Amino acid sequence: MRRSPDDPNAGLRESGEEGAASDLGTEPPPPSFAPRRVGTRYQLLEPLGAGGTGKVYRALDREVGRSVALKTVRHGADAQPDVTRRFMREARVTAQLEHPNIVPVYELGALPDGQPFYTMRVIQRQSLQDVLGNVELRRQWPLVRLAGAFVQVCRALGYAHRRGIVHRDIKPENILLGDFGEVYLADWGNARSVDPSEQEDPSLAIDMYGGAEIPQSGLSGTPGYIAPELIRPEHAGLASRHADVFSLGVVLYEMLTGEHPFDARTVLEVLLATQSREPRSPRSIVPSSPLVLEDLCLSMLAKEPERRPTADHAAAEAEAFLEGAKERSRRRQEALSLCDLARQPAEQDRALETERQHLVEEARRVLQRVKGYEPVEKKRPGWDLEDRAAAVERQQARAMAAAIDLYTKALAYDPELEEARRGLADLYWSRATRAREARENATRVYYEALVAEFDVGRYAAVLKADAALSVETSPSGAAVLVYRYVEKDRVLVTAEERYLGRTPLVEARLDPGSYLVVLQRAGYRDVRYPVLLERGGHRRIHVNLYTEAEIGEDYVYVPGGPFIAGGDADAYDSLRRGELDVPDFAIARFPVTLRAYCAMLDALDREDRALAEKRAPHDTSGAEGHVVRRTDSGLYQPVSFLEGDAKRQFPAEDGHLWNIPVLLVDWFDAAAFCRFRSDIERAEIRLPTELEWEKAARGTDGRFYPWGDHFDPTFCLMRESRVFSQPEPIGTFVTDTSPYGARDMAGGMREWVGDIHGEVSWEEASLEPEPPLGTARDSSSFRVYRSGNWASESRRCRAASRARFFSLARYPSLTFRVAKSLTRGG
Repeated sequence: MRRSPDDPNAGLRESGEEGAASDLGTEPPPPSFAPRRVGTRYQLLEPLGAGGTGKVYRALDREVGRSVALKTVRHGADAQPDVTRRFMREARVTAQLEHPNIVPVYELGALPDGQPFYTMRVIQRQSLQDVLGNVELRRQWPLVRLAGAFVQVCRALGYAHRRGIVHRDIKPENILLGDFGEVYLADWGNARSVDPSEQEDPSLAIDMYGGAEIPQSGLSGTPGYIAPELIRPEHAGLASRHADVFSLGVVLYEMLTGEHPFDARTVLEVLLATQSREPRSPRSIVPSSPLVLEDLCLSMLAKEPERRPTADHAAAEAEAFLEGAKERSRRRQEALSLCDLARQPAEQDRALETERQHLVEEARRVLQRVKGYEPVEKKRPGWDLEDRAAAVERQQARAMAAAIDLYTKALAYDPELEEARRGLADLYWSRATRAREARENATRVYYEALVAEFDVGRYAAVLKADAALSVETSPSGAAVLVYRYVEKDRVLVTAEERYLGRTPLVEARLDPGSYLVVLQRAGYRDVRYPVLLERGGHRRIHVNLYTEAEIGEDYVYVPGGPFIAGGDADAYDSLRRGELDVPDFAIARFPVTLRAYCAMLDALDREDRALAEKRAPHDTSGAEGHVVRRTDSGLYQPVSFLEGDAKRQFPAEDGHLWNIPVLLVDWFDAAAFCRFRSDIERAEIRLPTELEWEKAARGTDGRFYPWGDHFDPTFCLMRESRVFSQPEPIGTFVTDTSPYGARDMAGGMREWVGDIHGEVSWEEASLEPEPPLGTARDSSSFRVYRSGNWASESRRCRAASRARFFSLARYPSLTFRVAKSLTRGG
């Protein structure tokens, strides 16, 4: 609560007079007073401030040559006897209170026109009210400095109390703060002698008028600082040391919290609150409020006067806090020193992480160029890089441990030190980020909890923030449905359907997580768009809509945009983690089957039987394949090769063999099939690139398998899925379905892809001449395959796994699927 300016004695400051005048009631005339008239001793220079009854000038004392503050009764106010009496009482009391924290009065006299005046020291700075009400000034006055000023005010008040005088109007406006550390308790215009029965030492009593003080009645002071017992009519006008202590307790409360303990809308409500409301604990407003000062403050604000401490006791308690503050200041210095030491290992941790990632990537590139059967000498350079990466990781762990140790020791000296808490939060956030990228959810939750514990505001918004999603489509007007991915039986499934509206959709708010966005518009294929929404992020997506004819019945549509590629430490030869962008494309829902491949052989046979026989699946000896045969009519058909349970489960007579993926084909056979389908479909059919294949398999959220992050042999066809594993028809394992609807991308068969990411593009690979018949397979160039297969272990089934084969390699576990680019307009 702040008051309007009206204090005739606050003009000791250059900033002007402020305060609230008191109702003095009616007094008899004071004892006779004949001040010495002054002629030309003082030269008035400029006004320093004015209130309702008084005015203060800067004046030059010609006799001693110093600048003084000269206060006199304001023009016209001297006609009011009570004003003059109050002015003279203030002058006499202030002059007789000789204390370092009470403004000294130099002279009391009368101007040539008969107006009384007194001179005093000029205070060059501001009041405590100015400090509390100005953000910039408050920064210059930390709590320790304010507490030092509070001690000085307490000492001044204790001195006055021992002299039998109570102030009766203590408030921030009446506490003046000088340029050089001076602190003054000013405005003694309302001061009165205490009741004689309360006088500690009658010999110390001040002569207010040259005789006993004349009693007065009426409420005196400033609402909000008046003690509750003085608000009651029967006690109004009393002079009480306890009431002064209460007022000073309000000032201390404002120092601690920046708020008034009894703030209200009107003066009456303030008075009622002072009598009835218990102030809130300062710590509930400012958690860092010292306990010593909080206890002192609340005791000074006790409703019962006798429970309040004396002014001297309050000074002693505040000094005790300051003595502790000195210790805390020393402990903070030590904590800051430890933080300075911690920065070096913390920075080293970040630099080592960059170095480790570089070494891992370089080792991967080196070992890629080495064939598995080559001697150790050729593999040793790659191994050396891996060993160096492991050594860097150990060094990084030591750097992090050292930084954590130093920051933790700093917090032991100063638990609230922001530098230490921020350093720890940064370290833990880096580990939480790494765990999130590795999809180590338990580790991520652990480190995020540590971040929340030590955060000083940098990560709070991120940890609690939601996410925003904006969607545009071409054409617009598509309905937007979202489904959150939740884990059920270790598989991510869609749940919690929400309709968000039609495109363009702007900043829909959702909880962070993985979602499947489904876009629906009449005349176009429904679009499945998996998206990862991160805390505090805003994902903007633009999706082109295509018709069924443009996409193709046997294809799934994978909209263009970024996805999380690589970054799987448990996958074979995973790409380095990155958010990479892939344009629109369509990929076959299933691998190419024997049915589709035999159709190509039939067409080739009609044109060139030798070429058909060359393309027919066959083993590495060059004999005609044992999985297809040419009938007398010139058509190719599968040969039964299933055994045991699979033969009974998928009988040949029911046509199941036709739906087994083609096998025993090399990379050039796959490229030839793409050319064959391009002619039929009148579109450029090709093998998918590595990035296209990986995105189609895992979506955009970095999951490890098409269905999520966990593995079980029942989810896809691999060597542990059956008692006796062998190829099976497409689509046998329903769980092996990607977010876009592509099937069999984790198990079943390995699949050729069209490029070697970052080394050889599809265009370059497709222009390579096919080696002539009889060329040894290990003399052919490398190509990449993806996916696990019916004979592989689970690690091969991870969507980021990749391996290189000779382009002429043929295996019973190796097949391919096709893809095609899509552009808006067909």
